[in-house]
Amino acid sequence: MSKKILLLTGVIILLILNNIYSNPKINILNNSYPGIFPSLLREQARLDANNIDSWIVSSGIFDHDIRTSNTPGFMWPKGTNRFAFYTAGLSIAAYIEGQLRMATCTFIGEYKAGYINISGGVPTPVTNTNFKLYKVTNKDSTSPDYLNWGLMIPYGAPYVDRNNNGQWDAGIDRPGIKNASQTIFVCMTDGFPETHNQGEGFPGGTAPIYSEMQLTAWAYKKGDSLSTEPLNDVQYFSYVIINKSTKAWNNAVISVSTDPDLGEPTDDYIGSDTILKLGYIYNWDNTDGSGSPPSYGETPPAAGISYFLTPHLFTGNPNDSIVYYNPPGSNNRIVKKQYRELGMTSFTYFGRTGGGGIMCEWDPGTQMDSYHYLSGVKRDGSPWFHPYTKQRTKKLYTGNPETLEGWTEYGYNGNVNMAEIRSCAGGDSITTYMSPPRDRRFLLNTGGIDYTLNAGDTMRILFGQMVARGTNNVNSVTKLKDLCRAAKYVYETNFPVSVFNISNEVPTSYSLGQNYPNPFNQTSIFKFQCSMKGHVNVSVYDITGREVSTLVNETLQPGTYEVRFDGSELNSGVYFVRMTAGDFSETRKMVLLK
Repeated sequence: MSKKILLLTGVIILLILNNIYSNPKINILNNSYPGIFPSLLREQARLDANNIDSWIVSSGIFDHDIRTSNTPGFMWPKGTNRFAFYTAGLSIAAYIEGQLRMATCTFIGEYKAGYINISGGVPTPVTNTNFKLYKVTNKDSTSPDYLNWGLMIPYGAPYVDRNNNGQWDAGIDRPGIKNASQTIFVCMTDGFPETHNQGEGFPGGTAPIYSEMQLTAWAYKKGDSLSTEPLNDVQYFSYVIINKSTKAWNNAVISVSTDPDLGEPTDDYIGSDTILKLGYIYNWDNTDGSGSPPSYGETPPAAGISYFLTPHLFTGNPNDSIVYYNPPGSNNRIVKKQYRELGMTSFTYFGRTGGGGIMCEWDPGTQMDSYHYLSGVKRDGSPWFHPYTKQRTKKLYTGNPETLEGWTEYGYNGNVNMAEIRSCAGGDSITTYMSPPRDRRFLLNTGGIDYTLNAGDTMRILFGQMVARGTNNVNSVTKLKDLCRAAKYVYETNFPVSVFNISNEVPTSYSLGQNYPNPFNQTSIFKFQCSMKGHVNVSVYDITGREVSTLVNETLQPGTYEVRFDGSELNSGVYFVRMTAGDFSETRKMVLLK
């Protein structure tokens, strides 16, 4: 039975189960593959804070729904039963003492909730009932996951350090990412040999690499103290990955790989943006399928995944540095000098075996095939070629589909017969062809032969997945790139509370208005004015003088602004808001009553 028929069958079953969607969290212990992984029980939780409805699975994959067989797991818009991604995951491959080993996550995943304990120099996987998916919301205070969040703090679970003492204090600190509507966390490991099997989908089946992977996924919705309208269509994923083996991972490659079925899966095009480190899918024409779910019909959207933080490489160059916050949104600012990011080292694809194209661009059949794809070459190790320059490349379709500038699936500068070179090892690397729409998987890769993660070392990866709809299929790509820039800016500014410019008229002086309403219950609004361009800080303090929230901390143009303060995490009492800008400083008193 074809994937298309199975996909439609899964959607029909999903429609029957649609009443479940009202449940804010669903955990399912499911062994959908007893013949492949006889002891693998998988749990999943739903990330559906905003317009995107996706699933996180404890075996290491996401955007896949394991409630029924062969069912996609990235729905947009939420509640429509239309899907943009079928499945996705983060895979790692490396050479350990000369042997290729992998921890792959594409269709099933080779991880299990748990951690690695090193005793006597031997890494040993451990799990118990504490290790599972945890999910909290920004309104949560009583759920079991909220109350038991502290169990996962030693394993990387993020929290809001409300008393700024650098440690978890139950009943004071708040679980999750600051200001996020929902946060999901799980600590996983590939250390259990029984979870490794070539049947994973992206052939694995090697001995474990002993990765301990701490995954945090979160999202914002309109109306949150942070979220502006665009973030309604974005989800963030943070991976902290520790080499818990006693050996180095050499020539390590890491990939966020996805099977992006945009509605009807056989009429898709893909592309990339090297500056945004973005890979995306869009419909080849302006009509996707019939318009009945799961297809989008007229004016289909575009969807993509973009790296915001990639693994770090030591350079020794004093001019190189990397800045990030641990966890995201916190005040814990980390500066690593003499390091640079690896970035997106390649963007490639492979197609369904027998689904068109040439054999060396089909599904990987062996572990080495998989390593080749993760390294930015074809299944047989042969290179990709740019259809215009005829030079080798590892980053495909980097042009603009809307303007037809550069290399897209519509050809080079719109020349439809110059879209691809069909070359396997030793084949013709000159002749160009048009690119028919088809069902393909794409890979955002990082790492390579110069990247080694030594025993005990940690690497960090953070990316966003997003979707946007424009006035037509290719304008949707343009809108997706605009959304990507907005999501990237929010990350780079450490997820600040949104400040809105309500007037560009230049005031005569700086001023901070009284909050309204005052007294207030949970939320209140401030207006302030800036008479010149400069750095502005607006922060909230409790009666002891301790800072409890930073509302604005950025450079602003002259004008009048409005910012919303969310005090839902604070106790009733008297608070003060202070605005500083250069030599200007003003403080207002406010009262929180719950």
